[in-house]
Amino acid sequence: MVTTRKSFQQQREVMKQTVEEDDNMEKSGKLWCAKKNKKKRKKLYEMDANKILTYEEMALYHQPANRKRPIVLIGPPNCGRNELRTRLMESDADRFAAATPHTTRGMRDEVDGRDYHFVSRQAFKADIGVHKFIEHGEFEKNLYGTSIDSVRQVINSGKICVLNLHTQSLKLLKNSDLKPYIIFVAPPSQERLRAMMAKESKNPKPEELREVIEKAHEMEQGYGHYFDGIIVNADLDTAHQELLRHVNKLDTEPQWVPSSWLR
Repeated sequence: MVTTRKSFQQQREVMKQTVEEDDNMEKSGKLWCAKKNKKKRKKLYEMDANKILTYEEMALYHQPANRKRPIVLIGPPNCGRNELRTRLMESDADRFAAATPHTTRGMRDEVDGRDYHFVSRQAFKADIGVHKFIEHGEFEKNLYGTSIDSVRQVINSGKICVLNLHTQSLKLLKNSDLKPYIIFVAPPSQERLRAMMAKESKNPKPEELREVIEKAHEMEQGYGHYFDGIIVNADLDTAHQELLRHVNKLDTEPQWVPSSWLR
């Protein structure tokens, strides 16, 4: 059966309702709220370089028990997504796993294939040329990257691969055969964000807090059509439970995905 997908605007409305359950979060709800769309589902839109809106056909998909969809966390710096990923993976090491990254740096007290895939710079650049990496970058003159094959290895093992990625990686990831489930980790109000950062011995300036929220808003506007779910991280324990709820429902409820994924 082929049908259309719930619009991202409706997801924002759901998040608004979640935020309003916490009286101290009402201000943050203003950033994300949108007028509720009464239609149950609307076609997903994508915007290309020429700002042309296109529509994508969607179909229901229920993940097989032995091929779990990777969970991708997206969000601005200081939104807590790194902490959420760490907590999720530490909560059940038999269920969750990270993709082993590639690097061109020398091996230390490590195991090739477990800690990193150690490769030559020439081999790494060759893999970039044939689009084998979901994302990659350079640090201290060494290249690092997460490959599609590394994510696929986790999937083939029966575990759930958990990724923290930049928004620029989403288009490539969506066009792969990995069938990602993408969750946007949004910051709370400035006051709540300040309190959370204070627990990490950080003392952010007001403009730094505004920058986090403005960056989140830009990500929502530019890449929101890729998001399958949204979590407002006002409290790490609550956000972790909400993240688990998203993960668990993939085993019990069919999800709307691009029809092209099922061909």
